[in-house]
Amino acid sequence: MKNSLYRLLFICIAGVMTLASSASLLDDSVNNAVEKALKSPKDKVLNRLAGDALKNASKYGDAITYYIKGDYPGNLGAAECYFYLYDYDKATEFLTKYYDDKRIAKEEATKSKKSKSRSKNRAKTQTVVTYNDSELDDWAEYLRKKINLGKSMLDRVEKIEIIDSINVPSDEFFKFIKLAGSAGHFGTELDIENIITSSELNKLGVTNLWAPVHISENGDEMIWYGSTDNGDSKMFESTRLTDGSWDNPVELFDYTSIFNNDEGSWVSYPFLMSDGVTLYFAADGSNSLGELDIFISRRNSDGFLQPSNIGMPYNSPYNDYLYAIDEENNVGWWVSDRNQLKDSVTIYSFIPKELRINYPIETPNLSDYAKITSIAITQTDDTDYDKIRERIATISSANEDSDDSSHFEFALPGGRIITSMSQLTNPKSQEALEEYFSEQKSYKRMRNELAKLRHTYAQNDKSVATEILSMEKAIEAEKIELLRLKNRVVKLETQ
Repeated sequence: MKNSLYRLLFICIAGVMTLASSASLLDDSVNNAVEKALKSPKDKVLNRLAGDALKNASKYGDAITYYIKGDYPGNLGAAECYFYLYDYDKATEFLTKYYDDKRIAKEEATKSKKSKSRSKNRAKTQTVVTYNDSELDDWAEYLRKKINLGKSMLDRVEKIEIIDSINVPSDEFFKFIKLAGSAGHFGTELDIENIITSSELNKLGVTNLWAPVHISENGDEMIWYGSTDNGDSKMFESTRLTDGSWDNPVELFDYTSIFNNDEGSWVSYPFLMSDGVTLYFAADGSNSLGELDIFISRRNSDGFLQPSNIGMPYNSPYNDYLYAIDEENNVGWWVSDRNQLKDSVTIYSFIPKELRINYPIETPNLSDYAKITSIAITQTDDTDYDKIRERIATISSANEDSDDSSHFEFALPGGRIITSMSQLTNPKSQEALEEYFSEQKSYKRMRNELAKLRHTYAQNDKSVATEILSMEKAIEAEKIELLRLKNRVVKLETQ
């Protein structure tokens, strides 16, 4: 199957049974579902629906209380809750119970058909729902694979020291990651649009560009990704030539080509180590515990090798986006939405080790280390974390936002690279470049607004459809204007 089940928004009969659902129900909706179940404590369907509401509000422990009083599909909800709680034995137990209870329910349904009066009485006191058991069984098997993957990952949780964690807005979170120059830096999709024309992107089958882009120390190489019309994404590499122009992008891989299967569709959030060989990125699919997991791959003469999941604690049942290592400062970073803060992600900084050491599987409360319930439990008395934090604070990162347009690279014909306004010989071209930068900021704001609108639309608010179309047209016009301004700078400076 080209797309994994959760990317198809697989829904199990009457309840939202999607794995890692990102939308929490409003409190009043949850309270309403729970109130109905409390008023009819013997109604199994209402109990399951209360469990669904609580689960989708991330109240997994409370949800289980209602699921165990629900009908047989409720066992799948309980299994999913235990999956999020890292209790894989209990999750497996409720998967087994699902099949047992389904068999019993079918037997009882057959018997009840023989008695019309009994059927009528049941209808008066019990909410009746018809299930599509083939879809429920597909969901059960999908969940079983995730649970088994979680079990194996929990057996090899890496022992790390976390320096700190911060919660930041999910929009362009990578700008909060500080890297030494030798580790490169993260840029936005604008960095790609500045070097690749729309016609070139069309030839590559790319309809949307995404941030972040990983840019090498000298700025001559970029690893980036874009998505296609069918929703898949591809990873690319762009290289600057000696004359200052950029070579045609090289497609590195898509999900199918690098994993050798078609059970996922998304490759994203690249970080290439300074060795030019080791690549970290995020992907979905059957090899991921959550929706996005972080993977590592290495390059040889034939391309990148099949990736490996870097495991726990970096990966979780949620989205884990990005992993980067600053070798110069001996600081690692990874980003996750496991804390489920609205419109936010958590950035963890940690001390990377040359050799991976895992916690013994008999470690008490091992799941706490996998979940990162507290960064304090990962720390030792031998390390001065305050000193490390102070050192990190002094790192000058190219990701930091600045209204100062003096830090840039602007390519002119003949391999000439402009990095400051003073290098422009024509005062008019300086004015034109300032105008270009101003328009570029406006374009960026529009792109961010479009992303928010699309997110709203994806949450089933179709009222923004017209606004999205209008914004898309405005952005296309803005791209043309940016190209005009860019050409004007070149013309003024080279005439």
